[in-house]
Amino acid sequence: MPTSQRPAPMFIGESAALDFLNSIAEPRSTEFEWLESGSDLLNWLVQSGLCADSELEHLRAPAHQANLDEVTESTREFREEFRDFVSTASDTSVVSPEHPMIDKINHFLAQGSQRLKIEVATGEQGNPSGETESVTLVSSHVYQTPHDLLPRIAAACAHLIAEADFRYVRNCEGPTCTMYFLDVSKNHKRRWCTMEVCGNRAKAAAYRKR
Repeated sequence: MPTSQRPAPMFIGESAALDFLNSIAEPRSTEFEWLESGSDLLNWLVQSGLCADSELEHLRAPAHQANLDEVTESTREFREEFRDFVSTASDTSVVSPEHPMIDKINHFLAQGSQRLKIEVATGEQGNPSGETESVTLVSSHVYQTPHDLLPRIAAACAHLIAEADFRYVRNCEGPTCTMYFLDVSKNHKRRWCTMEVCGNRAKAAAYRKR
């Protein structure tokens, strides 16, 4: 679908990894693909918050185009493999340590480059005590070529696997909706991707049925 006819991508997953799955979605009986091209991939990474635009600007150069297109295709393939993994894990509420996706993500992570930096905050300027308020270890990913992009996405997927309770990883209950989300609501009663997209439609259908 031409970019001009696509809505903006939806970041409703409460997880960058689930938003990655939702980078292709069918919320209202029409499928939208937000990773059609290399430029789409770079734009989505910035919009998702996984990367800063300044980190990726050099990858938009024509010299990177062929590799960027190749990486985008590989990213789409990985997305569908990860979708199968998430579907199984959310159905069973268990992450199998023998699942081949674990090894695949570890492989991607081994290809990526990261930098670590200690950031120290010492309070307000002019504080005579100079006491340290906080010490934080900050990690950042390095993007020298388009091949460094997939490890960044894999890192987001790794965080989901390691940190999420898969009892609350859910597929929207909209009859045609394909979007996933992590239910972080207080009572874990969330059913829809958003009320605007699927929730209100379900309410209207129930009202008409009554």
